[in-house]
Amino acid sequence: MMVFLRKLALGFLFAAAVCHANAQSTTSFQDLAHKTLVLRGTLGGEQVQMTLHPKQDEDGLAGTYFIFGQGAQILLAGEADHDDLVMEESHNGKDVSGEWAGEFKNGVLSGTWSALDGAVSKPFVLNLTAP
Repeated sequence: MMVFLRKLALGFLFAAAVCHANAQSTTSFQDLAHKTLVLRGTLGGEQVQMTLHPKQDEDGLAGTYFIFGQGAQILLAGEADHDDLVMEESHNGKDVSGEWAGEFKNGVLSGTWSALDGAVSKPFVLNLTAP
């Protein structure tokens, strides 16, 4: 009976270790960014949706975002390094109007948006939507 209980206890410990290891191994944002991604959440107090995809013929990401209730699509271009993301935004495709700097963790991209002149900054929290 004692041998059975020891084996049972060791089995539970092994199973717990495997579950813990699987929970710790997450996919980086850079690994996910080889396809089109859609993220939704908040920028300051406003609801936003962001779509990102790999740039054609060069490294990095491109995409757009919009604020719900407003029609303008704002252009994005930037780079991901593992779970860190830095992007510039432009309203006209030429002039940079702001910067996004964030970190991806557990399906959530969060960080700070800043106006180009640094006068305004807002937190953002964006959740990766299911494909």
